[in-house]
Amino acid sequence: MPYICIYTNMSDTTLPTPQTKVLTSAKVDKQIYEQFKANTAGTHFHLQDLLNRSLYLFNTDENFRATIKATVVPVLSSEVK
Repeated sequence: MPYICIYTNMSDTTLPTPQTKVLTSAKVDKQIYEQFKANTAGTHFHLQDLLNRSLYLFNTDENFRATIKATVVPVLSSEVK
């Protein structure tokens, strides 16, 4: 199970230190995660990058937030939410 670090101070322009991160875990769908790894193979884009950017946009962009909330992931649609 991958662990995800989340920046706790997104407005800070300095490099993150261990004190500005929080360690958390999240269960992600294996099929979606494997597809993400295949799509980012050979790049320097990681799950942490995606998560931090997604959290930032979710917190600052109402259109992004609405899009995320309205998105139905077919693989996960059978799960109870």
